[in-house]
Amino acid sequence: MKRAVAPLAIAILMAGQAGAARPACIPHHDMRILIRVALPDAVEAVADRCKAALPGDAFLPNEGAGLANRFRHEAPVDPAAARIAIQDATGQDLSSFASDDTVVGLARQLVDTQIGQHVPLKDCRSIDSMMELAGNLRADAMAEAILLALELAGPDQVKGLAICPPKDEGAQR
Repeated sequence: MKRAVAPLAIAILMAGQAGAARPACIPHHDMRILIRVALPDAVEAVADRCKAALPGDAFLPNEGAGLANRFRHEAPVDPAAARIAIQDATGQDLSSFASDDTVVGLARQLVDTQIGQHVPLKDCRSIDSMMELAGNLRADAMAEAILLALELAGPDQVKGLAICPPKDEGAQR
């Protein structure tokens, strides 16, 4: 029953986002939380998505689930903080939308759906190599590396995940 209701709830949340005033960028603190929420599920989703495109001895099919579980253990997410970060990132008021855990669960399912739709199978070998190299990082270091990569990529390359510049950026020039 829970699985049947989740897609409907995601659709409702996404429809609400369409009408919400989505911020132009996401503050560092919120993006860090969003990455930590999504990281284990993203690893599992990429491993699942790429399973058929990778050789049997590849990293993700063999170690992806273990890496995701390690990340979950190393960087547990506070559901209330995650809910606030999700609200800030989407511009959507989720205060009346179920529990904190439900909102986080929906965000995790959304990550799985997005990876399934947007990760081309032709990129799986490169992703597998990158995950194998990054697999030695702790969850917090991996989140920081992703945050840095998003910042370096810039807002034109990150499809809605632009990170707000520090408030004092202009004063440093």
